[in-house]
Amino acid sequence: MSDGRPPHFHAYSWTGPKPDFDRERDRRPESPGFAASELPPLQVAHWLRKPERLVRATYEGPGEAAAWLAERVGESVAVERLRPPLDAQVALAVQTLGWGGDIGWGAYLTGTRFLSLAVVACPNRADPGARCPLR
Repeated sequence: MSDGRPPHFHAYSWTGPKPDFDRERDRRPESPGFAASELPPLQVAHWLRKPERLVRATYEGPGEAAAWLAERVGESVAVERLRPPLDAQVALAVQTLGWGGDIGWGAYLTGTRFLSLAVVACPNRADPGARCPLR
């Protein structure tokens, strides 16, 4: 599972029309255009199988990675309307990332636009064969 680097976290984001997000066939690793597509994968861990250019940031600790999620949500969503509250979601994200889990968040924006955010542990428990995109 290890690629020689200490555990770290890659952050990903996508914003686009919800109908595009709903095209599940294009979000599966076995689909022909999967690797080149910017669409989020169905399984959060499969972001590691996407091109390096899609990595928005890399963090060494779960707290930093969870803070990135909170910042992105705060830029796009009325956080006071979130349930559970954002601070509770961030605390759960830190806990999940701390044991090597992945985080995937999504939110509707205006119209049919959708925001997808992910932080993926690397090396990854759910997809141990995935290589680090920064290697």
